[in-house]
Amino acid sequence: ESVCVSDKDAIRQDMYLLLASECNTLFGDPYYGCQLKKYIFEQSSSIIPDLLIDHIYTTVTTFMPQVYLTRKDIDVFVSRNVLYASVSYRYVLDNTSDLFTIKLNESIEEI
Repeated sequence: ESVCVSDKDAIRQDMYLLLASECNTLFGDPYYGCQLKKYIFEQSSSIIPDLLIDHIYTTVTTFMPQVYLTRKDIDVFVSRNVLYASVSYRYVLDNTSDLFTIKLNESIEEI
């Protein structure tokens, strides 16, 4: 029995794969992925959230043309000593919006 995945579900899965992957891990495209771990383990400073936001924005706009977002649509925040990133984006196909949140430290996982 095959599982049918909608376009929006596939895009969410692509978003997770993109943000959870490190560069040089995909054989066919060494540039695919996001270097979030590089910034997470940097010494804590006030510019780290801005660096994370910029890196997420650049990565998503480079590899996911099926969504539209701006830097203002990305939020990096701490809750109970866990670092998260929320990405609010619009689907290019039908102009509806969605919100994707990913845990950035400990083990990376979608919430």
